[in-house]
Amino acid sequence: MILKKSDKKKGKFIYGPVPSRRLGLSLGVDTILNNTCSYDCIYCQLGRTLKKTFKRKPYVCAELILRQLYDKLDEGINADYITLAGSGEPALNSKIGLIIGNIKKHTKIPVAVITNSSFFSWKHVRESMMEADVILPSLDAYNQSMFEKINRPHKDILFDTMLEGIVSFKNEYKNAIWLEIFIINGINANEADAIKFKQLTDIIAPHKIHINTVMRPSAEKNVQPATYAQMNRFCEILGKKAQVIVPFNKLIKKSQVKYVEEDILNMIKRRPCTLEDISCGLNVGNDLIYNSINLLIKKCKISVVQQGTSVYYRAKSDK
Repeated sequence: MILKKSDKKKGKFIYGPVPSRRLGLSLGVDTILNNTCSYDCIYCQLGRTLKKTFKRKPYVCAELILRQLYDKLDEGINADYITLAGSGEPALNSKIGLIIGNIKKHTKIPVAVITNSSFFSWKHVRESMMEADVILPSLDAYNQSMFEKINRPHKDILFDTMLEGIVSFKNEYKNAIWLEIFIINGINANEADAIKFKQLTDIIAPHKIHINTVMRPSAEKNVQPATYAQMNRFCEILGKKAQVIVPFNKLIKKSQVKYVEEDILNMIKRRPCTLEDISCGLNVGNDLIYNSINLLIKKCKISVVQQGTSVYYRAKSDK
């Protein structure tokens, strides 16, 4: 496949490795253009969805993505997973199956897909993900009204259809499914909510259930994190498969890797990161990261966001 000049100008679609609370060191693969998604979740760390769509197409050329990934792997990158995620819903890219299949042919690093579950009702989409080693679907609601309140889906996506798709995928897929439930204080985080979620998780029967909450700056400022007590109670009700997702704490030795500002921007435009997140993901010392961040702030390329006691860095829009 020959790359078009327009494809080459679209930017970088491989980022990290970044520290992930669920996947260790995750080498990210972005399959779509920035902030394109089938949902507009109130807790999204990227802010409001710029282009909400239910139309699947090759948003980014598969050959471009794979070439960038192979170049990164050839550098000797250390990663626990290669993860299709990034700036929105990865299954929006109609070539996701081709991308997964070629990654599997090129490396032994396991492939993960983080998805909002919106396309599982389509059989050909389910089939396109069968070669992945682990699928991490999300389920943040247990009825249509809550679905609309939290996920703000495209108008053509109905909760019941989405849920049936997750169940169908679980019945067909032979590898691991780690279901994520994102709970928000005052919306879906009390004991009664947990009991209703259990009715669904018993039907889906995932291998793991990850209970998550707001840890980074979100799309809506009034979104409040669930308490540890609420998260632990969810685990008690949902059973042994459920676990609270804790912050990443893997220790990594520092190495003499030359720092590149572009790598930081490439990382934080997908997710706000702390100084430690960036240092760990790029395997570069905090002092070098700190100096580079200050330069990027002076250049007005990144902004600083306070979330509780943590300081996050977010890439400013090119608009």
